[in-house]
Amino acid sequence: MRRWLYLAAGLGVVALIVIEIATAGGNGGVGKPAYPLPTKVLQGPKVTLADLKGKPALINFWASWCPPCREEAPEVARLSRSLHGRAAVVGIDYTDQEDGGRSFLRRYGWRFPVLSDPNGVYGARYGFSALPTTIVLDSEGRVAATLRGPQSVADFRRELRRAG
Repeated sequence: MRRWLYLAAGLGVVALIVIEIATAGGNGGVGKPAYPLPTKVLQGPKVTLADLKGKPALINFWASWCPPCREEAPEVARLSRSLHGRAAVVGIDYTDQEDGGRSFLRRYGWRFPVLSDPNGVYGARYGFSALPTTIVLDSEGRVAATLRGPQSVADFRRELRRAG
């Protein structure tokens, strides 16, 4: 009987690994076209994937209730102020209340477009499991990298150069 329990547990683990690889592409979806962005705007202007083509971009998924997101927020703000049009930054407030999101934007002085994914539909397409998660796009709108956890300006710059 114990052998069957171990076998069932092992098969469960294998199934979870297969699901993770299938939903995240095994490599975070690198090389695949990015998924459409949410249409709900938390802070304008509205932005679409077509608007981002022609230069690398960062799509930063975050939430006001997420301590690592609050840790990363000043770095995202510094980066966005320093890009001068060479790359784009788009924030996506993920599974958050609108008032919490707006308060977060004021607190950290974010001035770039921020969209809202209150039900997590758009983020789920990328298959990530923790916040913050940043999707790096190349100039053609393909996923160049997935950054998990808080990043520094240097981390973001390095990935943007690679996506260049």
